[in-house]
Amino acid sequence: MKVDKKIAEFIELRIAGNSFDEIAKILSVAKSTLIEWNKKAEVKGAIQEGKAIAINTIVKAFQYDRQARLKALLALSKRINDELKSRDLKDVSTDKLLQMSVANDGRLQKLLDQRIQIGENPSIITFDSGDGYFEMYLDE
Repeated sequence: MKVDKKIAEFIELRIAGNSFDEIAKILSVAKSTLIEWNKKAEVKGAIQEGKAIAINTIVKAFQYDRQARLKALLALSKRINDELKSRDLKDVSTDKLLQMSVANDGRLQKLLDQRIQIGENPSIITFDSGDGYFEMYLDE
């Protein structure tokens, strides 16, 4: 295997989270060689970029899932409120619908207020959190 091909595979394995020891065994390369490769600016940059792209993919997937849950909760809230509007408030099951409405509104608010934390890797991206994590609202 050519050196350039091994370096490319090294980059992919580092992006995937493999340790130097694991990569040394996979590529049959000395750990010290891997450390030297890792010091090269273009290799280090490629690894950081790959990890950032992986994190972005996770964030986007979470955002789409969050949107689907939000749409489902809003649709349920509308159905509950529509049913409440059509009922006489003296009806026994209205209590239950009011409880459902309050509970659903609480779930909606919790979802809208939700923040996410993705991974601990201060060498890639830090958003002034100081603890190695970065936080962002999904709307940002």
